[in-house]
Amino acid sequence: MQVEDISQLRLDQVIQLAEQIQKAGRTADAIALYTLWTQNSPSTDRHIGLFNQGVMQLNMGDIDGAEHAYRLSLDLYPGFAQARINLGLLLERKGLFDEAMLQWSQVAASGYLQVAANVELQTLALNHIGRLQEQLKHYDLAEHALTQSLQLNPRQSDALQHWVHLRSKQCKWPAMQAMPGVSVNAMLTGTSPLAMLALHDDPALQLMAAQSFVQRKFNLPTQRLCVNAPYQHERIRIGYLSGDLCTHAVGLLMADLLEAHDRSQFEIYAFDYSIEDGSEYRQRLKNAFDHVVDIRALDDAQAAAEIAHAEIDVLLDLHGLSSGARPGILSMQPAPLQGTYLGFIGTTALPWVQFVVTDRFALPEALTPYFSEKPLYVDGSFLPLNHTPTPPCSQSRTDLGLPEDAFVMACFNNVYKFNTEMFATWMNILKRVDDAVLCLLDDNASATRELKKQIAYHGVPLDRVVFAKRTSHPEYRARMQLADVFLDTTPYNSGSTARDVLDCGLPMVTLSGRTFVSRMAGSLLHSIGLDELITDNHADYENLVVDLAADRARLASYRHHLIQGHKLREAAPAKLVRSLETQLKQMVQAL
Repeated sequence: MQVEDISQLRLDQVIQLAEQIQKAGRTADAIALYTLWTQNSPSTDRHIGLFNQGVMQLNMGDIDGAEHAYRLSLDLYPGFAQARINLGLLLERKGLFDEAMLQWSQVAASGYLQVAANVELQTLALNHIGRLQEQLKHYDLAEHALTQSLQLNPRQSDALQHWVHLRSKQCKWPAMQAMPGVSVNAMLTGTSPLAMLALHDDPALQLMAAQSFVQRKFNLPTQRLCVNAPYQHERIRIGYLSGDLCTHAVGLLMADLLEAHDRSQFEIYAFDYSIEDGSEYRQRLKNAFDHVVDIRALDDAQAAAEIAHAEIDVLLDLHGLSSGARPGILSMQPAPLQGTYLGFIGTTALPWVQFVVTDRFALPEALTPYFSEKPLYVDGSFLPLNHTPTPPCSQSRTDLGLPEDAFVMACFNNVYKFNTEMFATWMNILKRVDDAVLCLLDDNASATRELKKQIAYHGVPLDRVVFAKRTSHPEYRARMQLADVFLDTTPYNSGSTARDVLDCGLPMVTLSGRTFVSRMAGSLLHSIGLDELITDNHADYENLVVDLAADRARLASYRHHLIQGHKLREAAPAKLVRSLETQLKQMVQAL
C-alpha cells in the first residue's frame, strides 16, 4: 500500500491489518505500518496507534523504541492512562523507579480532574506504586498507596492481603484494622497464608487462609502428565523443585541434606529456577545434585513436561505457598508422588500435593485434621541440623553499641514475625533484668520507628534496645556469638535462623504453640535434648529468660551442651535423610 492509502485508513482498519501482518510472523512490518499511519494520518486516534506500536516494539525487545512511542502517544493525548501505566512499567524495567512512579501517580491523581481515568486504571496505578515501593522497602509509602487503592475499590483481595502484610512488616499492630468499606472480617478472610502464619496461632485459620488463597489464585485445571508411572528405575528418582537453591533461608538448609542422599539407591534431580548469585554456596548446592535442570526460562507447562520426561518418582516442592511458588507445575502432576517441604511451614491446601515432610514434635497427630497433606514423619527434626564452624567475631559488643558487661538478648528474626504480646513479653524481661539489653534487626525505617514507639509506650529506656543493621550470612553467624541468649518469636518461630543460632552455640528460648510453624524451633531443641528451653505460654517464656539471666552457670551449661554437641549435629542430616528415603521408597513401591 502507498503512504497516501495508509494515511486514509481508520484506526480499526489499521488495527485489523496490523494483526493480520503480525499473525503472518511479520511483526516488524506491523510496527512499520503503525509508524506510517501515525506520522501521516489526520485521525484524532493516532495516540492509540502509537500505543499499539509501543506494545509491539516492547514485545520485540525494543525498549527505547517502545518508550519513544508511548511518549509520543502521551504528547498527543496526556490523559491516556493506559499509556502512562505502560510507560511506568517500562521505566521500572529500566531501573528508573522514581520516574515510573511519577507516571503512575499522574493516573492516580486524575481522579481530581474533570476528565479522569476510570477507577479500574486508577487502582491499577496505585497498586503498581504499592508493589514497587514494597520492593524498595518503603513500606509506609506502599501502605499509603494501597490504602488509597482500597478506598477507591474495597473489593481487591490481592491489594488487601498485601496491605495487611505491609502493616506486619512495619510492626503496626494490630495489622488488621478496619477502614471504610473494608471490615476486619474481610481482612481476615483475605489475608495471605504467609501473613496468617505470623498473625494467629490457630491451625483452623491457617487452613482457611490457604484454602481461600488457592481457590482465589490457583484455580488451575488438573492434569496428569506422569501417565507412564509407576516407573521401573534401578534407582528411585527424587526431584527437588525450587527457586531458592542459593544463599536463601531455605537453600541454606539444604546442602548437608542433599549430600547425605544414598546415591546407590536414589538419583537426585534439581528443577531449578533460582537466582544465580555467584556464591560458593550456590555452587555447592548444584554439585550436590546428580542432575540440575534449569527451568528459569520455561513456563509452567514446559517445566512440568521436563519433570515428566525425566520420569521423576517423587517431586519435593520447596515453596508451598511462599513467595516464588509455581503451583501450576504441580497441578499438571508431572510426578506420581508430590510433597511439600521446608518452604512453607503450614498446609498448602493444594490438591496435587499428597504429603508434607515433618516430624512428630512439629506436627503432632492432633494437628493433622488441619492439613490437606498426609504427614511424612522423619526421625529427629524435620529441619536439617548441621555443624559449620563459626569464625571468631571480628567485632566487639562496643562496635555494635552493646554494653560489654550486659546480659545481651538477641532476636534476628524478620520483624513481621513480631506482635504485641511477644514484644510486651520482651519489654517485661527488660524491666525485670536490670543489666539486660535487647538486640534487634534494623530491618526497615518504618518498623524501627514503630518499635521505638512501643518501647516508649512500655516505659523502657530506648538505649535498652539496640538495632543492628543487616549483614552477610557469615558475619551474622559470627555476630551472634556476642549474645547470651536468643529470643525466639511466636507464632512464627525461627527456622533457618534457629539452626544457625544453635550451631553457633547460642542458647535459644522458644514458645511452642498450636501450629506447625509455632513448633519448628521447638522441634530443633527437642531433637538435641534441650526441652528445658521450650515453653508453651508467654508467662513461662518470660520467667525462663529472667531465670537464665540470674543463673549464668545454667546458661553456660546450655552453651557447653551446644558446643560439645557438634558431632550429633553432623550426624543429623544423614539420620533425617535415611528416614526420609525409607518412607519414600515404601511409597514408590506401593504405587
